[in-house]
Amino acid sequence: MKLIKYVLLVLFAVSVSYSQFDKTIIQVGIGITEPFGSTSKGTYYSNYTLGNYSVLGIDSNFMRNNYGLKTGFGFFGKAKFNFDKYAITRGVLFAGFNTFNTFEPSKSGNIGVQVININNQIDTLLTSVNYTYSFNSFSFGLGFELAPISFTSKFSPYFNANLAFNMLNGRLSRTENRVDSVTTSFSDFRIGVNFDAGMEFKISKQFGLALGVKYDLGNLLLKNTNSGLADAIEWGKSNGSLNDEEGRFYSTIYGPVLTSVRREVRSQKKDINWGTIYISANIYLEKQKPTKKKK
Repeated sequence: MKLIKYVLLVLFAVSVSYSQFDKTIIQVGIGITEPFGSTSKGTYYSNYTLGNYSVLGIDSNFMRNNYGLKTGFGFFGKAKFNFDKYAITRGVLFAGFNTFNTFEPSKSGNIGVQVININNQIDTLLTSVNYTYSFNSFSFGLGFELAPISFTSKFSPYFNANLAFNMLNGRLSRTENRVDSVTTSFSDFRIGVNFDAGMEFKISKQFGLALGVKYDLGNLLLKNTNSGLADAIEWGKSNGSLNDEEGRFYSTIYGPVLTSVRREVRSQKKDINWGTIYISANIYLEKQKPTKKKK
C-alpha cells in the first residue's frame, strides 16, 4: 500500500507540473453498468426440494463459480490535465462508484430450520425467509488519454487507459418471519485496469457534454481465497473474503436447511469485469488572463 500511495503521489505531481492548467477539464457522469464474464453468471439464490416442499436457499455456485451480478448504475468524476497546448494528450485522475443488482427485487419463500423436538430428536421445520443482495465497487486511479482532434474546440473522440485501485464488497441479507434479520458481507482490495472511449461535444467555453463506454477489469492483481476455518462465509459475519482465486474455503450459507456446520467448498478463479455506458457533463476550467490596467 505504501508503494501504491508513493506512485500516485509522484504521478500526480508530474501531471500537475507539466499540464496546461488553462485547459483543465472536470468530467462528472452517470451510466448503466453491466457485469461480464464469470461475474454475471448464475444467481445468488436457488429453489430446492425439501421433502414435499419447495424451499428457497443460497445457490451452491454463488461465490464458488460466480457472484450473481446483474445490471446496475455507475457514478464517476474525472480531472483531465492537458500535456500540450492543443489538448490532445492528457493525464487523468478519476474516482467512481458502481452498484450492481439495482433492478433485482428481494426473493421470498420458505427455508428449512433444524430443531430438537420433544422426543429429543432432530426435526426440520419450515419458516418464511426473504433474501436481498447487493454488490458495490469503489475505484480510484490515474491514466493517460488521447483526444486527437480536440483543437477543433467543437467535438472530439477520446480514448484512455487507466490503472484502477478497487475496493469490492458484497452484502447478502436474510430475514426470517419478517423480523429476524442477519447479514453476511465480504470485501477485498484489488488492482485492475479500465479502458474508456467516448465523444466530447463542447457547448460553450465553460461547458460541454460527453457520451462514452468504459470497460473495467476489476481484479487483475491480488486475487486470493482464504481457506482457514476462521475465514468461513457465514450468516452474521462481516469480514468475509471475495475468494476469487482457485482454492478452497468454508461456508455455512448454502443449501435448503439452515445450519451452523461449516462446509468445505472449492472456489474457481473468477474475473470481476464490468462495462458501462455513460453520459457526462464537462466543465472547462480556463485560467483567467490578467487584465491590463488603463493608464
